[in-house]
Amino acid sequence: MKNLARITCAMLLMATVLGTTSRAQQTDNPPRKSNQKYSDFIAALGGLENSKFRDLIIEEARHYLRRYQNAADVDKVHLRIANLHDEAGDRFDAFFTYMEIIYLYPKSEVTTVARDRVRTLLVQEKKFYPIASGIDKLLHPATLDSTREASSFAFLRDMNALRFERINKQLLDGMQLFLTTFPHSVHTDAILFWRGELLISTRQPYAALSAFLKLTYVHDKSLYVTASKLKIAELFTHPLKDHQRAMLALEEFLLEYPEDPQAPTAQKQIAIINEKYKKKYLEAINAYTAVAQRYPKSVEAVPAMFDAARLYEDKFKEYDQAIRMYTEIVRDFGTDMKAPYALAEAARIYEKKLKDFFNAANVYHKVYGHYPESGIAAQSLFAAAELNEKKLRDFDKAIDYYRIVIDKYSDSKLAEKAGKRISKLSKDVARQ
Repeated sequence: MKNLARITCAMLLMATVLGTTSRAQQTDNPPRKSNQKYSDFIAALGGLENSKFRDLIIEEARHYLRRYQNAADVDKVHLRIANLHDEAGDRFDAFFTYMEIIYLYPKSEVTTVARDRVRTLLVQEKKFYPIASGIDKLLHPATLDSTREASSFAFLRDMNALRFERINKQLLDGMQLFLTTFPHSVHTDAILFWRGELLISTRQPYAALSAFLKLTYVHDKSLYVTASKLKIAELFTHPLKDHQRAMLALEEFLLEYPEDPQAPTAQKQIAIINEKYKKKYLEAINAYTAVAQRYPKSVEAVPAMFDAARLYEDKFKEYDQAIRMYTEIVRDFGTDMKAPYALAEAARIYEKKLKDFFNAANVYHKVYGHYPESGIAAQSLFAAAELNEKKLRDFDKAIDYYRIVIDKYSDSKLAEKAGKRISKLSKDVARQ
């Protein structure tokens, strides 16, 4: 019993001494902050000097940046990530990370290092040539007094605007991180839309569809909603090949946004689906003509009329209807740059399909008469002359047209040919 008492007393004494020592140590050396401990951990990994640890160091450093956004050394940790990519030869990861540093830490000394490395990469790597001329103005972004959210958005916006496909993966990761870090940002809709576009370009249609659907449902007041709905229809059309859903999406779009600037595009897309995928050519013609009827001031109007005329000719062999469509283009859109080509197409049908050489020659001449400055005026006038010479045997008119080609278009290759035709015709007429 006495021995047990002695042991108990000894243990109590030891606990008291240890407790006192522990408290003394806590007073002399206060506990290190958790971010400092994590920073020390990353430094310890880096000290191993083993390339096999590189990816792990980058992963842990990225985790540090997400977890301790306001830590004093985040800029240096970020630079360490960029340098690791650089040392490994991952030039596009390095470029993207250096640029991110420039935007996020404009007051830090590491920004100067990042700028220098970006400039070096642009000079050393030929693969950066497509964007080299536009990068210099991005090396001093206006993010000096911006919040981290605003700086992150500006960075993603400007990188996305480069349209440099070699950093698409980095952009997708960066955009996803933004959505996770700033879920209530006013820029969420823009990021979602850009991410959807990138997912399309990287052949991830289902993920892209999800992004656009989320935007239209969750951010239904966004300025990107109308564009997103058209993107959804495009995805259903190709590559998902769900043409029925695509048609429904487009029709709903036109009902909901009939005056939207993209409504003509939606209407034309309905025509394209009917023609190319559903093989319903009459419905396609009606949809094409609806573009011009409903949206005559749109850039899609005249090309849609050309498409309708083409279908009348190719699919139904209704040449008179095709000619009617082309002449309506000239009547309703006479000042459009494609108008002379519409006349030329009508003349071609008269000549090649209907063998009506008289009308063909007259319409070819109208191209010159109505549009003497167009790129096909000389060619059309020469065609009219040839028809009068070879098919209609009206040599006087043919010679007159050839002379106009020489007088009005002396610099064209046809002028020399016209001169030779006149010489031959003059001899033939003299023999008669």
